[in-house]
Amino acid sequence: PLVFSYSSSCAAGPQFESHPGRKTRLIKMACPAPTTGVHRSSSLSLASKFCAKPPSTFSSRRTRRGPLVICAVSLNKTVVIGLAADSGCGKSTFMRRLTSVFGGAAEPPKGGNPDSNTLISDTTTVICLDDYHSLDRHGRKEKAVTALDPKANNFDLMYEHVKALKEGKPVMKPIYNHVSGLLDPPEEILPPKILVIEGLHPMFDSRVRDLLDFSIYLDISNEVKFAWKIQ
Repeated sequence: PLVFSYSSSCAAGPQFESHPGRKTRLIKMACPAPTTGVHRSSSLSLASKFCAKPPSTFSSRRTRRGPLVICAVSLNKTVVIGLAADSGCGKSTFMRRLTSVFGGAAEPPKGGNPDSNTLISDTTTVICLDDYHSLDRHGRKEKAVTALDPKANNFDLMYEHVKALKEGKPVMKPIYNHVSGLLDPPEEILPPKILVIEGLHPMFDSRVRDLLDFSIYLDISNEVKFAWKIQ
């Protein structure tokens, strides 16, 4: 997966990096730096289909291995992006900015639960993988596990839903209520042009991982993470 870190200077213009025999990777994303930035520079972007300006070539000492190929994504299928990061790394903030890059204001599903974690725009649906917790807050406490433990997550259902959405089929997705710590009734999610799944474990299950067109790991320093949690 791509390791994506915030910096104070993100170059504009989404791009792809592709190498023979390897999965295409997202390489540069235009976004403003957060107020508590991270010291490493970002490396990646989207396709010209999703950007008003044509992508430019990009190379990095860490990511460049062989000839750089700029690719376009077919709009006839759902593109799936997986974003992994620890709690407090800025996944939600990054996703709101990513959604704005793709176009359309993000909002919860119309008619859905006001506590829904899902964001929907004209082109993008962002699903929070916390919704696939198999245990509510009380259940995790009883079993002495945290949400980081794979046993506290329903990977079978996660795989079935991502696969169905990629195939153009709607799903009834559960909702994990972060306020009450309970699992709320499910909501209907329609297949989007771009599906983003973000959370702790989007790449843990090999079946889900194989469905990803792009995988991103958002990394920040422990100092920034702890400062955000305290704040």
